[in-house]
Amino acid sequence: MKFCHYKIALLGVAAALGCATPGFAAPVDPDKAAAQAADAALTASNKIMEAPEDGAGASAQIAIQNEGIAQNVDPLSLITVTPGGPPVRIPIAVPDSMKIGESSDEDSLGRTLCEVIRNDLSMSGLFEVIPIETYRLVDSTKEGIAPSTIQFDSWYNVGASVLVKTHYTIENSKASFGFSVYNIDAAKEVKIDFGDQHVSAANVRAVAHQFVNKLIGFYTGIDGVFGTRILFAAQERNNFRKIKAFDTDGANISVYKIPEAINVMPEWGPGGTMLFTQLTTKGDNIFQYNDGELTQLTDFEGWASGADYCSKTGKIAFTGAREQNSNIFVMNADGSELQQITDLNDFIQTSPSWSPDCSRLAFVSNYSGKPQIYIINADGTGMRRLTYVGNYNTTPDWSPAGDLIAFTARDERNVFDIFTINVNTGEVVRLTQDQGHNREPSWSPDGRYIVFESTRDGKQPRLYLMNQDGRWQTRLSATPGLRTPTWHR
Repeated sequence: MKFCHYKIALLGVAAALGCATPGFAAPVDPDKAAAQAADAALTASNKIMEAPEDGAGASAQIAIQNEGIAQNVDPLSLITVTPGGPPVRIPIAVPDSMKIGESSDEDSLGRTLCEVIRNDLSMSGLFEVIPIETYRLVDSTKEGIAPSTIQFDSWYNVGASVLVKTHYTIENSKASFGFSVYNIDAAKEVKIDFGDQHVSAANVRAVAHQFVNKLIGFYTGIDGVFGTRILFAAQERNNFRKIKAFDTDGANISVYKIPEAINVMPEWGPGGTMLFTQLTTKGDNIFQYNDGELTQLTDFEGWASGADYCSKTGKIAFTGAREQNSNIFVMNADGSELQQITDLNDFIQTSPSWSPDCSRLAFVSNYSGKPQIYIINADGTGMRRLTYVGNYNTTPDWSPAGDLIAFTARDERNVFDIFTINVNTGEVVRLTQDQGHNREPSWSPDGRYIVFESTRDGKQPRLYLMNQDGRWQTRLSATPGLRTPTWHR
């Protein structure tokens, strides 16, 4: 799924190790390419791959491309980040949690609970968290946890439309958390589908995430995704890579115990397992990690890389090459029943991404002479080109709703940025601009957010989160050298 850019980044390392390091070929004559493709054999079924059809919105994209040529400017520069209308966020106040009873925890649980809630709400882009410094307008000595004690007028003067009150008790290593939500404008309590939580004290962050998800669900109709996990590859010594994961807010990091190697392009597999590509001197192959056990799923004489798992069908799509250029393959989750989906050996096909219903695949091909995004049916039929603007479009990731594909594009300055394209209309929207290199987008389970890597804070990439329209870009970790994030969905 995350083949193209990571391969390019590792060319020097892989070459030193003697690894297979295919790259995009020099541009070819489109007419010659079409003639060659027409004669290419397709898959084991002996079908012939037809020349790709034009995708939706091709004419509009081609017009942008031609306008750029006419103005002697990069066509991508004509697509800029547009702020749109003013953001509508709900002003919300989250005062410190009240501790009921005596304990020796010195209020640390309460602080953590509220810090996580405030951070999640702010990251969501749906709420404007009012600074706690302004809460002095409320006499906290007169306010408890009962609705009758809430000072609605004072909270209104603070600027809050919503008030979140929390309390907790501790007994031994167990904690009980309670939550109340108030509509300040209507001066009444709001009933959220989230009762008191009785958990170990160590689970305070998880409880905070769950509450925020339910609060988001109350106001939007769809629960939030905070607390879900994001996989990524982390730079280590001697150019090795480790696979790690953390929560949506960058906390609760875990490291997969895999033998030291160049382990890259992680992807969530069946049942919460993890798929990844290992680069070695003997070739690149795809492995599965399951509760400490490693299973090699591919055994190509050439190489296999960049898995993308489809939970609906249990199929894994990946990039593979035996003798010539790479193509798209599909196999079962255990590595069996290998199928070749594309067979364009004079071109390079890479970076497959399943549609939500797993009936189609988005992928990258230089069939037109430069890397572009294409779509193909899961049985290898109906290949069509999707992107026409820009000369280097890679790393597609299909949104959960199925209407958008996020991708990375490189402009003539050799700067990478993230765009989305509407699968049905072909409309291209720019999400990042003038903030270093921004690459490798991955959608959240609810389609509201995109996680990506960015060099805006230095040469080595860090991971960032943004809304699907590019707003509210937030750094998830200060640690450099984090690449190819993949959201669990």
